[in-house]
Amino acid sequence: MPSPNSVDVALHVYGKPLMTAAAISSLLDKSGQWIDKIYLVTEREQPFNEDFKFIERHFKGKVILYKPWFYFGLKPAKPTFFGFNWYRWSIRYQYAFEKSNQKYLYIIHNDVLFYKDILGLYLNEIESENYAGVGPIGMCWNCPASYAGLCDSDHYLDYRPTEMELADLTANYPAPRKEVYDYFRDGREAWPLPECRLNEWSALVDREQTAPHQYPYDREILFGQMYLDTAVRWFHHLNTKGLKFKNVPLGEYATHVWTGKEGELNSGVDTLSKRDLYLRAESMSYQKLTQEFGFTEKELADSIPNDMELP
Repeated sequence: MPSPNSVDVALHVYGKPLMTAAAISSLLDKSGQWIDKIYLVTEREQPFNEDFKFIERHFKGKVILYKPWFYFGLKPAKPTFFGFNWYRWSIRYQYAFEKSNQKYLYIIHNDVLFYKDILGLYLNEIESENYAGVGPIGMCWNCPASYAGLCDSDHYLDYRPTEMELADLTANYPAPRKEVYDYFRDGREAWPLPECRLNEWSALVDREQTAPHQYPYDREILFGQMYLDTAVRWFHHLNTKGLKFKNVPLGEYATHVWTGKEGELNSGVDTLSKRDLYLRAESMSYQKLTQEFGFTEKELADSIPNDMELP
């Protein structure tokens, strides 16, 4: 049986403090029994001078706030400097990986809203066959093997193409990022495929099982390092070491980018790059916080964008 307080949570956030508070509030509401600490890492650069301190105050010791020294954005950090804590801890989720003392680390985006006990589900899944991690697997919408009908998130362990087969796939089927596959693979095996990863918007990782295969033992392997995308190289490396992962979609347990509307671009990047989407997300989050999660208008006042109309 899973143990209470056996999970720490990690968020690495750029913008949207109200939405961040809604993600944390809904997670604690539905899965709080499993959670010990929440590491809230706020990027050194923020889009609109956001203030996240109200979240730390509201949850009174449950949330640990940390601001790293560097902002890498979507660029990879330089492994030459990984030996310096202040540099390494600026890479997404690395501070939580190293500071946590719990067996499991749950990594989420700040634009996820939870409706049911997702950690109860994930803990049962990860312990069912000693998986190293569970959550949504793969960016199949980018993958030529998916377009060819040869692979999907549930079968990434089974489909293992040769170098020639992968070359044929990328030549004959759509792959928006195929031009950079060879660069990011850097001579590594064809399997797992370049678009395979444990998606960081909802990923439960067994820290004890994965620790011997990442920093400092494998000095360039960090979950949050950017190689094509977050956790791509980490996922590839751990699979080749024999660790197993299981695809567990969000399903009815949560929604990613929950403020989006059908038929529009709904990624977190879109929300950050388009001010109207950003303000809508924060306005909807404000409503959630004040109407469902016990936040007062006073404690949210300093985090409301000046151009946001209150509901």
